[in-house]
Amino acid sequence: TVQPQDLPQRPGDTGPNIVEFALATNHAPGVQLYRRGGLGVRDVNAACAKFASPDLAQQEFLARGGPDRDRLGVDPDGDGFACSWDPRPFRTALQ
Repeated sequence: TVQPQDLPQRPGDTGPNIVEFALATNHAPGVQLYRRGGLGVRDVNAACAKFASPDLAQQEFLARGGPDRDRLGVDPDGDGFACSWDPRPFRTALQ
């Protein structure tokens, strides 16, 4: 039997913690909380294709001013979640 242990501390500045962000939010994906402008709307599929995974897209989105600002064009619906990233698995794991 493996006993649970505390998670290790993250060394130095490794960028935004998407797990902390997931646990700090409680709204469902697709619920708009942040205003997004219609000018300069980018192709979200092309923007998201630059990332190997939704987790990496979310981390970069947060590092670049998200969720308040979407400089990368990865959150057109304004829910604060980039490239179909879903916080619910992290929330469920905490329960």
